[in-house]
Amino acid sequence: MSSSTTTAGLISLVPSSGIQFLDIDFDVDRLPRGSRNFWEETLREQVDHEGKSPVILRVLEPDADGNLADPVTRQVPAPEETYAISRAQALEAFLNKWVPLPYFRVHARGADGKEVYDRGPSNWARAYIAELPQRDAEGRSHRLVLAFDTALMPRVPERPYIAPAPEDSARQQEFAPVCGHAENAWFLNESWVGQWLEEGFRELRQAQRGGRALRPEDFPHACEHWARYLSFLGLLEGIGILPRIRLVDVVSDNRGYAPINVDLVLDVGNSRTCGLLVEESQDAPSLNNSSVLTLRDLSRPEQLYARPFESRVEFAVGSFGRDAISRRSGRANAFRWPSPVRVGPEAMRLAAATQGNEGATGISSPKRYLWDRRPNVQGWRFNGRASDGVTTEPPVSGPFMAHVTETGEALRMLRGRGQPAVRARFSRSSMFTFLLAELLMQAVSQINAPATRAARRFADVPRRLRRVILTLPPAMPLAEQKILRERAEGAVKLAWDMLGWTEAGPTAPPEPRVLLNLDEATATQVVWLYTEITQRLQGDAQGMFELAGRVRPERGPNPCLRVASIDIGGGTTDLMVVTWSVENRDTIVPRQEFREGFKIAGDEVLEGLITHLVLPQVADALRAAGMSDPQAFLRQTLGGDRGGQSEVERHLRRQFVAQVLEPVGLAVLHAYERIEGRQMGEVFRATIGAVLAGEAQPANPRAIAFFETAARQAGARGFAIADVEVAADARRVEAVIQATLGPVLADLCEVVWHYDCDVLLLSGRPSRLRAVTDIVLAKSPVPPHRIIGMHRYAVGGWYPFRDANARIEDPKTSAAVGAMLCALAEGRLESFLMRTSQLGMKSTARYIGRMEISGQIREQGVLLSEVDLEKRPNPGDEVTFTMNFAAPTFLGFRQLPIERWPATPLYALEFANPESVPRMALPLKVKIRRADMDPDAPGQEEKREDFRVEEIEDSEGTALRRTDVEIRLQTMKSEAGYWRDTGVVGMA
Repeated sequence: MSSSTTTAGLISLVPSSGIQFLDIDFDVDRLPRGSRNFWEETLREQVDHEGKSPVILRVLEPDADGNLADPVTRQVPAPEETYAISRAQALEAFLNKWVPLPYFRVHARGADGKEVYDRGPSNWARAYIAELPQRDAEGRSHRLVLAFDTALMPRVPERPYIAPAPEDSARQQEFAPVCGHAENAWFLNESWVGQWLEEGFRELRQAQRGGRALRPEDFPHACEHWARYLSFLGLLEGIGILPRIRLVDVVSDNRGYAPINVDLVLDVGNSRTCGLLVEESQDAPSLNNSSVLTLRDLSRPEQLYARPFESRVEFAVGSFGRDAISRRSGRANAFRWPSPVRVGPEAMRLAAATQGNEGATGISSPKRYLWDRRPNVQGWRFNGRASDGVTTEPPVSGPFMAHVTETGEALRMLRGRGQPAVRARFSRSSMFTFLLAELLMQAVSQINAPATRAARRFADVPRRLRRVILTLPPAMPLAEQKILRERAEGAVKLAWDMLGWTEAGPTAPPEPRVLLNLDEATATQVVWLYTEITQRLQGDAQGMFELAGRVRPERGPNPCLRVASIDIGGGTTDLMVVTWSVENRDTIVPRQEFREGFKIAGDEVLEGLITHLVLPQVADALRAAGMSDPQAFLRQTLGGDRGGQSEVERHLRRQFVAQVLEPVGLAVLHAYERIEGRQMGEVFRATIGAVLAGEAQPANPRAIAFFETAARQAGARGFAIADVEVAADARRVEAVIQATLGPVLADLCEVVWHYDCDVLLLSGRPSRLRAVTDIVLAKSPVPPHRIIGMHRYAVGGWYPFRDANARIEDPKTSAAVGAMLCALAEGRLESFLMRTSQLGMKSTARYIGRMEISGQIREQGVLLSEVDLEKRPNPGDEVTFTMNFAAPTFLGFRQLPIERWPATPLYALEFANPESVPRMALPLKVKIRRADMDPDAPGQEEKREDFRVEEIEDSEGTALRRTDVEIRLQTMKSEAGYWRDTGVVGMA
């Protein structure tokens, strides 16, 4: 949990900046002790149509004689007619629940010097209190989260004042918490507030009664829900933690400032994502104006995550309490978080809690499925349960669907060619749009958050997003780059549409631009170069190149530095070779020499550990429990879908793998990461139950029962997965790493040696593994002292993700930080000037052909050889090839004329109508041509790898329709999905 604690005082809020949060930590023991006393006066002379008399809640205080009396009427009720609300009772009704908070406009001061408040705004502030997992260093036990809906609404005469108005912003109006019952009585008498409090109190009583039906005697006091709320407000007022609010002027023409620009830098990986916010300095450029993108957990709003986070996406409603009741205030869209998805730790927790019969609610990595633009036939559902705890949430719906098509395309990207969605049949590719839109929502809230602005100069000046900068894998196919760009630009438009800023006029910030011109491996090189030049050599770029580089005749008479970087992520292992030179002693110029990437990386290591180390020990335990063939059982249970298997069983398999096997595999990997020196022998030993006990999110008991029940049915008596002990020694772990990453790293090291590099950088979380370093050192593509691991690399105080010793704590972060440097390096950083405009993404497709099941392209399968898709086409030039086609196949590409070189899937070729195949004379002869492109037109770069079916002829020479065979982008061999989404794992 990350904290940004705010103390009482005057806080400025930026209107039209989304929902803003204030986090206030406090010690519950400092709350005022004692109880508040109440009397419910019955007006017996008044009787309604049901024969009931109205009741007035009176707050009692001791009079001069020590009696409890109403200070207004001075009545002293009989003691048996009064009741007290203790501190604990006042707090318990509002723990872990959003509740409206009376923050009213300060109107004036009365003759007695007391402030006078307007009757509103009534529905723009809410509070949430949660107990912290443990007391912090200052002894604080709870966190109060205040949320403010900063949207402005023009006031309507004779209508309730429900939200701040534009004139409030123009006048920089102040608002104050009004906790006194005399001043906020009108607020409590609002029907929607009373209903909100009453429903919350009934839920508390239901929980206290253990789920049994409530009876009238459970509610001895008609107004207790109000009494508890007044006591709750009294506690907050007594401890003095509620700040006053002042609005910043964002509407006046002469407001006297220009908004400060902020760039959002994202490294979206297959497994994890890292984000940075870089604020434009009003004076000299400074890296200290950067901050980590922090996610707020909307279902547990006291939680903040300020580290790289999981790329998982889950559909879920972002709720700030009782929306249906809130609408009765007259404000239909109050506290509406418009994004329909959650990401990161919140998405992981939501996914772990699903039951399996809800339908599809999310995916582990949208980036893996950029190629899949087909609609989801079953549709998507919101994750979770309704308030009754039984009913599943409904299919995905909401106001956002007015801005997307049924397949998830942002409507404004289609320029009037699409229709708003009626059903949520969004493609897996479109999930990337929703992922980025949610991150934009979080970023928009964060850059204008009071805590963020208070830590910067010009704290009262609004911030706005100027650019969204994304890094890419070096060898991402251009066709996928095109889709990713579309998704990113669509996410910006969708976010602005959902926030209502597209038509909001001059108060709305302009849409940020999207930049995608930097790969992750080069970004890591920029981090290293910047650190070496500015931190080690005090800005002497020429000296750096003379010290570490050498003269290369083909690159001129001055020393240049050739750097290779291998970035091992969760989904890809990438190589970039760049030659860096210096012009005019201070301008650094890059020249990209070679790029490559393979889809074998950290997740494959994890799969290997599960397959070769964890499951064999589970099999041993099953055999010891009496199962005759545990390997067959594991293959049947975890090895894939089978006939007659229900969707619930498939889902429980996915959960078992994700919540039981993956944590064990990761525990082994993390234990291995921590070994020192050349330590061998056992590095891990624990029961699966002990591993799961340490997880933040407990495993779904139904997923465990699914596996254990199947095991008992297969003959395992008394088997419990929690009792299985897993042990691992360093040699076995290294064997898995060697078998998985060894061939890939060997191929890439061969390239590094061929290009005669001066330095080799290793980045990405798996680069921390000793076995990875051993593999690279064994190949020695550069001298060993010039192989630099970015984990624990000493960077200095400028690095946003540094540890206490100013070293890189997580190598995953280097790509995002490098992209930040590139955003600033064109003349905005002291002693570091770099021509980043010369960096760009290029095609690595040189040999295109039919892929074997092994993932290779054999020599006889090559269809296009030594093709230069980067070459500027002349008028009439065509890139075509013809192939025989009789069954579905994959077309892929590799970069080198080496048959063993790993290939990347690019297109799936299949029959459009499989039922018509028996009537065809096979094999077909299919001519495929690259799409027409105008090299001078914008947006044409991605068409260099865009191929279409041109002609089809059967074996008898008869021409067929071009639509009889489909060529479809698919950069993953398994159409069903990745193992982390399907839960399908093999046995050794």
